[in-house]
Amino acid sequence: MRVAVDSIVSERPFGVIFAGRLLGRDPTAGRRLRVRGTFDRLLGVPSVGDTWEIAGVAVETSGGLQVEATAGRRLLPSGRMIVRFVAEHVPGIGQMRADRLWQTFGANLAEVLADDGAVDDIAAALDPERPVLAHRLALMAVSAWRDAAGEAALVDWLAQQGVDDLKVVRRLHRILGEAAVERLAANPYSMVPLLSWGRLDPIGRRLLIEQGRDPRSDASRITGAADEIVKRMLRRGDTASSAERFAGEMVRLLGPAPASTVLLDIARRNGAVVEKGDLLRAPGAAAIEDGLVQVLKAFQVGGEGLPAPRSASGWSDFISQAEDASRPLSSDQRAAVAAILSRPLSCLAGGAGTGKTYACRVLCDLWARQGGDVVLCALAGKAALRLSRSTGRLARTLARTLAELAERDELEEEVGGDEDGGTPKQRARLQELCRLTSRTLLVIDEASMVDLPTVMAIARRMPLGGRILFVGDEAQLPPVGFGLVYHRLVEDDAIASRLHEIHRQAEVTGIPAAAAAVREGRVPDLRAYRGKADGIYFMDAAEAELAGAVDGLCDELGDEALVVTSTRDGPAGVGEVNERRHAAIHGLAPTTRGFFGLRFAVGDSVIYGRNDYRLGLFNGLFGRVVGVTPEERTVDVVFDGDADRKTLGGEELLFLDHAYAVTCHKCQGSSAPRIVVPIYPSRLLDRSWVYTAITRAERQVVLVGRRSVFAEAVARPPASEVRRSGMRWLV
Repeated sequence: MRVAVDSIVSERPFGVIFAGRLLGRDPTAGRRLRVRGTFDRLLGVPSVGDTWEIAGVAVETSGGLQVEATAGRRLLPSGRMIVRFVAEHVPGIGQMRADRLWQTFGANLAEVLADDGAVDDIAAALDPERPVLAHRLALMAVSAWRDAAGEAALVDWLAQQGVDDLKVVRRLHRILGEAAVERLAANPYSMVPLLSWGRLDPIGRRLLIEQGRDPRSDASRITGAADEIVKRMLRRGDTASSAERFAGEMVRLLGPAPASTVLLDIARRNGAVVEKGDLLRAPGAAAIEDGLVQVLKAFQVGGEGLPAPRSASGWSDFISQAEDASRPLSSDQRAAVAAILSRPLSCLAGGAGTGKTYACRVLCDLWARQGGDVVLCALAGKAALRLSRSTGRLARTLARTLAELAERDELEEEVGGDEDGGTPKQRARLQELCRLTSRTLLVIDEASMVDLPTVMAIARRMPLGGRILFVGDEAQLPPVGFGLVYHRLVEDDAIASRLHEIHRQAEVTGIPAAAAAVREGRVPDLRAYRGKADGIYFMDAAEAELAGAVDGLCDELGDEALVVTSTRDGPAGVGEVNERRHAAIHGLAPTTRGFFGLRFAVGDSVIYGRNDYRLGLFNGLFGRVVGVTPEERTVDVVFDGDADRKTLGGEELLFLDHAYAVTCHKCQGSSAPRIVVPIYPSRLLDRSWVYTAITRAERQVVLVGRRSVFAEAVARPPASEVRRSGMRWLV
């Protein structure tokens, strides 16, 4: 009888009881039953979703139909992994012909492909009407299966375990090599980086039991659980955890298991975590954190470079002599510039609108006057573009900076380190590429958003003698990736300079004061919204009324309004707000069709979603549609800061989206005259999110929702404080 497993009733080291329903065409099909089997009679361990062939006598009992299994084996209800492997690895076979192989050979397909003598049978199954082509394809199929014997064995083995993701197969084969099956069979928890715990643990427990090992105390499973917790830790941005929290998570994953102290001891001994003080650290992240501290400490000591070192007071005199009288620095800007020039490693901190970018412009000019060179970079393309325009110097994204430095290394190796050597094309390219020297001032803008691996990648390339400056606002959202670097460095008063005076928003709007209150965890006293007027206001609205309230505000505030929201989905999420605004404003106007159901009309507010250096466009850059050509499927857009329109078509439209509403992460580094902020429960809604959203406004902020939700968000610690980091700069 064939049984589809619905649930595991009981599992012991010696056997299992599972419930399911009978498959087939006879009258009993669909009936539920329970199967009891010992592992000496079952070829494997059942899991929910399996199909099993069971031998035994079904008996009616008061509890329903039951079977004492005399034998049992797992069936393969689908051979899609093997079929896809053949379709993707053998040119000319494709999905249809690969399906024919499965229809002909079924579960024996792997065995047939491994048999050189089965070529004629494979050819007949592939394409009987074109025997010459079919024979050639069959030879290629057998050859591909043989050449990828290790991967093929892994495909077959994983299919038996119920894993049907070919990407997982390829990565495991690349990591573990030809002996992947043997290594995974010995320790299935090697797959933790690639499979969810919910999918992996049933496989792992089954294989351990088949080998006579107890999953409850097996070190490989316990270590695998620790690896899973580290994976989850890094995904939420943490690089460390308290021992108590880590142990609690292990117990939740493992169920009945040894004491938590034993679990942690096994995790430590097997290198799943690194202990430092009262923290358990992710091993890879710990190595990066400790390495970065060493790199920056060495850089802080400094080296011989240009310009010659001066004291902060000496630089202050020089700044006064070189300062542009038409736009003088404020007192705190002047002090910050002098301090930064006087030390190799610095942080420039300040809230939104405090003039960090202008201070950087003056700083760059002064450094260049002393004979130094400047490299400007930022995490996002939009921030890099803004930095370029404000300083009058080329700024790159961090990704592009690192790519150019790697390309420079390769080119310099090709020309033997001789700048005058190589071809004219090579020499010209070297002149274009980013270069870091002992005379370089490296400025990293929006540094609070830059994750640990990226900071390490750029810092380790910086020669001694130059300057590294991190610019940011630690009260804004932390990096999307793991780790905290800027937040740790800026705690050090020996390297941090702070700007306090607001330049972006006039003090009379009340926005700076409200932002300062939110930053400190205090709920500001906000007036009720009364209409379009400078300042910060609150509109009370129940969650069910939120969509209508947001739409009404946008109608009243007009083109100056930008909705900053916490999610992409939901009535007040990015997707639905954008869809409603486009429909309300443009109605039946001519449109060009984009992708994912989007349509663009003249006047649409849009945002570009990738860095495209050929077009001079960057991820997060806002613009407005000024022309559409539906028959050619193109859109003309004038982007912020550009005088000329750019025509987008083809795959470029993949990255164009409406921008009546954006997420908070998307608008970091940007501003708009009037900001509408829907307030509704979300895991993202905390103090740093609210602070970032309201400081995007130049003239007016309207928060709309329930004041109690707003108060809870402001009271919630900022994401950077919740995030656990193992990096220790101040010791």
